Amino acid sequence: MPRIYPGVLTAIVATFLIAACDGDSAAPIVESTETAQAEVTQEPPTPPLWRYVNSGWVSPSNASADSFSRELRADVITSSEELERFNRAVVSKRTVGTGTTLSRAEFPGSVLLVAYLLWLPVQGDPLSVVGLKIDGNRAVVDLELDEDAQGREYPYLYAPMTMVTVDRDEFPAAGLVSFEFRLDGELEVTLTDTLN
Repeated sequence: MPRIYPGVLTAIVATFLIAACDGDSAAPIVESTETAQAEVTQEPPTPPLWRYVNSGWVSPSNASADSFSRELRADVITSSEELERFNRAVVSKRTVGTGTTLSRAEFPGSVLLVAYLLWLPVQGDPLSVVGLKIDGNRAVVDLELDEDAQGREYPYLYAPMTMVTVDRDEFPAAGLVSFEFRLDGELEVTLTDTLN
């Protein structure tokens, strides 16, 4: 019987172990806690939801802008009384809202955001809210004007208007909130309100 030397026996056992491990090291790989935490990606915060209330064409009674102007105006409404005052000052000429959408503004649990643009010929309904971001006491309302509005163009000017509601809980409980209304990505109007 041939004699097996201890060194040869060790080499044979090592060969079998390497083959069994598929060539990988048998030692376990332990990632540091910092590396594992760095690989965890955080989900971006969910943007606040807004709900459509009304849109259309209005004629503000206090409009001082001339027919060649392009002026964005906005309002933040937090009560039924404020909404009544707005409706008296801004006369609707044509609206798209329904009984269902108009009832979405339930105070004091809602904040109503309104914007209208002086002046454009009546054609379709081109002004709409396309984004809302709330960061602490600052809210940014992104508006978009559809330059390719469909429908018959009338020879007189009205202000295209849009109105959406946001839950009051989306905003800070106390303090002034700054609202920035941006049309086509440009800062147009800034308002502050306590939302009380």
